Amino acid sequence: MNPALQVLLAFLAGLGAGIAVPTEAILRAVEPVGTLWINALRMPILPLIVMLTIAGIAKARDTREAGALTGRAVLTFLVLLVVFTAIMTALAPLLLAGLPLDPAATEALRASASSEAASGGAQLSVSGWLLSLIPTNPIKAAADGALLPLVFFALLYGLALTRMSDEVRTRQGEGAQGIADVLIVIIRWVLLLAPIGVFALAYGLGAKVGAPAAAAVARYLVVTSLAILVGGVLLGIITVAIGRVSPKLFLAAIAPALVIAFSSRSSLAALPVLITGVREKLRLPEPVIGVVIPLAASIFKFNAAITWALGAVFVGALYGVELHAAQLVTFGIGTVLLSLTTPGIPSGGFLVQAPLYLAVGLPPEGLGILIAVDLVPDVFKTAINVTGYASAAVIAGRGHTA
Repeated sequence: MNPALQVLLAFLAGLGAGIAVPTEAILRAVEPVGTLWINALRMPILPLIVMLTIAGIAKARDTREAGALTGRAVLTFLVLLVVFTAIMTALAPLLLAGLPLDPAATEALRASASSEAASGGAQLSVSGWLLSLIPTNPIKAAADGALLPLVFFALLYGLALTRMSDEVRTRQGEGAQGIADVLIVIIRWVLLLAPIGVFALAYGLGAKVGAPAAAAVARYLVVTSLAILVGGVLLGIITVAIGRVSPKLFLAAIAPALVIAFSSRSSLAALPVLITGVREKLRLPEPVIGVVIPLAASIFKFNAAITWALGAVFVGALYGVELHAAQLVTFGIGTVLLSLTTPGIPSGGFLVQAPLYLAVGLPPEGLGILIAVDLVPDVFKTAINVTGYASAAVIAGRGHTA
């Protein structure tokens, strides 16, 4: 059976059991299982983010032409991510306002969640927030789960590494990548236990929130799927306008790849078809196809700009945690940075959000719920990621001659 389907069925079974048989004895036995699973997922994430950041920057140097294309591509990724993340971070609280949840039930759910989340949501002044971005001790930042200061340090380290000799840069870059590969193996092992962990989390949700939890989940799924569709249309319009390509040609170039993306839920499976489409329909230069599209497939997860804020606001509503302006800004910045380090494994986009959730005061247990119900929106997320690859190639490659 498809692993994603297994997890979804485990979620539905746990939610149904919690609503039908909300027994205190079962809850006490089941809840620690879900918490242990979430803790196991969180364990390798911070070092993984640091290692992927360092390895990615260390490998970024190339020939002059490829370097220029890489620079334009990364700038394109960042601009698109910043613009759409800012829009969705502002709209997410409005789109998910008024979820049918009992405040007493959300309070009970929050009381059982990670105690670390409460301290992470403390309000900071603007000056305090800016000062917190530069760690006085990166090791202490890692121990405290302070995500943005740690990413800032990793970026500085990676940039400094590019000034070293090729031998040093290659050796350290390969070492960082090797550590990241080992951590990904650990994550894959933990994900094998996802049905058990998700069942436990869903039972607690059903037992404490009751039937309204199912209605809230359904609304989240509908809003997220529609937001991705609208975001895809806007991305297409921006691509056509900036890249000065025909709307019909752009759609013809990506349509076959979108079919593969929808049916397989794998952006990598759609990549060969996408490359053929942009080569034959859009006539993009080979250097653009050879540099921008593979780079986009590696680091450009456009769906994060649309879906991460919606997920955070939904989890906040479930657990009764209101995200204020400073927390939303922090989450938005984290979204842009962390989406570029998302590992290419199932649920990778959710896993790297765990320290970010703690940073804004959200319980990471909520990510287990998002993972469980991701089967439906994941189809749309895969499609918009593939669209993002093509859009980035068109925009970054504008004016480039073969």
